Amino acid sequence: MPERPEFRESIQRFKASPHPLPLRCGVQHYDWGGLGFIPELIGERNEPARPYAELWIGAHPNLPARAVIGDTELPLDRLVAGAPEVILGAQNARRFQGQLPFLLKVLSARMPLSIQAHPSRQQAEQGFARENRMGIPLTAPNRNYRDPHHKPELIAAVTDFYALSGFRPLEEIAQVLDNVPEFEPLRRGFEPNREGLRALYTRIMRMAQSQVDAVLTPLVGRLREEGAPEAYAKDHIAHWVLRADGIFSRGGHRDRGLFSLYLLNLVHLRPGEALYAPAGRLHAYLEGNGIEVMVNSNNVLRGGLTIKHVDVEALLGILDYDSGAVEPVAPHGEGLAVYGTPAQGFELTRLQLGPGRGYRPSANPSVVLGIVMEGAASLTTERGGALDLGRGRCFMVPAGVGWELSAATDTTIFLAYVPNR
Repeated sequence: MPERPEFRESIQRFKASPHPLPLRCGVQHYDWGGLGFIPELIGERNEPARPYAELWIGAHPNLPARAVIGDTELPLDRLVAGAPEVILGAQNARRFQGQLPFLLKVLSARMPLSIQAHPSRQQAEQGFARENRMGIPLTAPNRNYRDPHHKPELIAAVTDFYALSGFRPLEEIAQVLDNVPEFEPLRRGFEPNREGLRALYTRIMRMAQSQVDAVLTPLVGRLREEGAPEAYAKDHIAHWVLRADGIFSRGGHRDRGLFSLYLLNLVHLRPGEALYAPAGRLHAYLEGNGIEVMVNSNNVLRGGLTIKHVDVEALLGILDYDSGAVEPVAPHGEGLAVYGTPAQGFELTRLQLGPGRGYRPSANPSVVLGIVMEGAASLTTERGGALDLGRGRCFMVPAGVGWELSAATDTTIFLAYVPNR
């Protein structure tokens, strides 16, 4: 499709004089989204009330932010494609084939998301090519691989946040099978080792729906007799079993994702703590608000708690059956707190500034995306010019541009960029 003349002209002006840009970002209104957190953050009235699930800050083609250059707004993916070395830096432009490698989000979950896992890079490349050969349209609901990229991700809590992440320690899974009377059919033959866990989860996912109902219906019935979801603390798995059952079990049948609530670690993140999900880790976000950063991909393989497509065999083929307790990721540093992960394509930093305080990065080899979560700040560059950034405002700083932030009040800003490693 030919580029619009005003887009071409804006890209040329930007290339001639690279500078930070305000971003106007779109919202995904998924059913599980919160009603108040994101609209209040970005200053929108939510009337009539509808779910605001994710604010996307990035260049993903499904919902690219719009970069403001003078009087023109153009999709950020178009700007990156037109000026990759200017925005990404020459090295990262070559490394990531001229594409912004990460996507930053504000996520607000009012109810549980699906049990899911993401593929490794090799699995994504092979799966994407395979489904292309099969002729499955990219937008088809039964498509598993919508791009050839892996999707490690990090969620940093800004309120109390509940999630499932990774298989529990084997001895805990054995205790669950012993202590939940309805799981007696699953307990037979279980060996508490990696292959035993693989066999157990595979059996659960391949069970006929009649068998799923035979196990889960009496379990849910017993829990409901003992109390409503609110009768259990959110750190108790029964709370989430009853909530999830009320949302996802329908037509007289139980959602088999309820089994995963017993097999996975239940994690309660306090504000500031984070959770990292590498390729192959089974996980789900249950409730809360956070900042999420991930490789710029939309590949999701689901294992329940959803009305969307579930491809059991594809999921079983990518899972990591490592088990053990999961510790939250704690940021390193005080005013400038870095969330360290093994990811190569992104890093997340939380910047907290008091009134009159400033921050200047020592170097800027990477493009930076940011959002002001609290307070207000001014972003200036060594070449002059400034962006005034209030709460909920998003921005981009291209690689190689010297810049500085100064706060007018107590201010919290999250920054995402490519790590220098």
